[in-house]
Amino acid sequence: MKNLISIIRLDWKQALRSPLWHRKLLVNLFLGLTFLYLASMFLILGIVLDDILIKIPMEGIDYNTYGGSFVLRRLNQFMLYYFFADIIIRYFMQKLPAMSVQAYLHLPLKRSKLVHFMLLKTLWSPFNLLHLLIFTPFVLELFDNLDFIPAFGWTLGFLSVIYLVNFFLVFLKRTSDVDTRVYLGMLATLIVVIALDWFGVVDFQSISGSVFNTFFLHPISVLVTILLMSFCYWLNFRYLKANMYMSRLSKTTRNEVSYVGSGILSRFGLIGRLTEMEFKFIWRNKRPKSVLLITILFLGYGLLVFPNEEYAGNYLMYVLFSIIITGMFMLNYGQYLLGWEGNHFDHILTRNVSFKDYYWSKYLLFAIVSAGAMILSIPYAYFGWEVLLVLFCVFLFNLGIGSHFIMFFGSMNPKKIDLSKGTMLNWQGVGAAQFLIIFPVLGLPLALYGIGVFFWGTTGAMLLIGTIGFLGLAGTQIWIGLLAKWLESQRYEISNDFRNQ
Repeated sequence: MKNLISIIRLDWKQALRSPLWHRKLLVNLFLGLTFLYLASMFLILGIVLDDILIKIPMEGIDYNTYGGSFVLRRLNQFMLYYFFADIIIRYFMQKLPAMSVQAYLHLPLKRSKLVHFMLLKTLWSPFNLLHLLIFTPFVLELFDNLDFIPAFGWTLGFLSVIYLVNFFLVFLKRTSDVDTRVYLGMLATLIVVIALDWFGVVDFQSISGSVFNTFFLHPISVLVTILLMSFCYWLNFRYLKANMYMSRLSKTTRNEVSYVGSGILSRFGLIGRLTEMEFKFIWRNKRPKSVLLITILFLGYGLLVFPNEEYAGNYLMYVLFSIIITGMFMLNYGQYLLGWEGNHFDHILTRNVSFKDYYWSKYLLFAIVSAGAMILSIPYAYFGWEVLLVLFCVFLFNLGIGSHFIMFFGSMNPKKIDLSKGTMLNWQGVGAAQFLIIFPVLGLPLALYGIGVFFWGTTGAMLLIGTIGFLGLAGTQIWIGLLAKWLESQRYEISNDFRNQ
């Protein structure tokens, strides 16, 4: 135990003494405040969760039938969906527990202690803390409404499922690379499950209720999930202990690279070939590929607002969500525009490619992905033609105005990006420019909406946003020319900054 405490203390000191921590103290402070804000929001959600469940119409699950357990039974109807979505998000975003174990292997420490430490670090994963923030207020009320044994049984069962998912996905991601096809397959499965339940083909809500009701109706059943969780922990422990040797840790693995594209873009000249290379670059590297997959995930973001009666006719929310749906990729990828190529920026300077063509290839990349997101969002017209109008006008704005702001701020004070790491909770490359992007990309269309509503009403506001976007599209040649001149004047300073990082 003493050695384990020493390891924890050394790991904490390593984090605090990191040069990046002190170099980006202001950014870390901002991120800390952001985390506190999000944590408070999730906590508030947990406090009002029972009120939300009471208002959901569910035939047969009421107080008269089940007494104090009726709110819990309502929650259990959705737990299968909740954990299925949790698996999909974790599979893509959860980071593996990291530790520089090479420095400890020559010391008189048992490898088992190092392995236990690495696994115990996952208990404090933000995903696990998120569950606790949401459900802790609900659990406290649960102990007031039920006897101690049933309430404790459900709580223990819920926690064991959380950590079962945690250790299972840690083992899965550690023993194999994240396969995009698996991720998309799980996402498609979730959509199919929801559709089958929606149309009454299979009652997954009843299945979910039956499984999770067992935790408080028969608390002894919790042993099953605890055993499964322990088994997944043991799998992780055995794998890490068997591979924690200097000879294995120092090996470099060569992964087979998959290619994207069939040469169609290369038929459109130099800009097309550069754009096709950009797609290949995204697909071959973990972090940019994560950005692309997040874009696919956020295509369903509109389901949170468009069908919601609470937001019906709230065009301000429609505009905000449309910005996210059609502009997520260019915002997430474009804010690190030069940072992606920080390791080989000197090579870019030596290529026989003008900066104008360079920016045109980036713009074409944004246009293709955003247009794809717009096309895939057409089914939102089911919720009204005005939804499609908002999406299209915001799409024009993102492409005509937002993209140029993003390319400009993404070229300011760039920082190298480690392409092998994922996106979630990775603040590498974050600077002041990344926060400044928010004002023109989010603030400007919302401001235009406010002006348009004041003078011409809702439809006029949408047309104003679309018209400004169209005018921006018409001037694309001018804006890219200005960006190229700016990069031409800053190229040596940027290159020197990359070398010194």
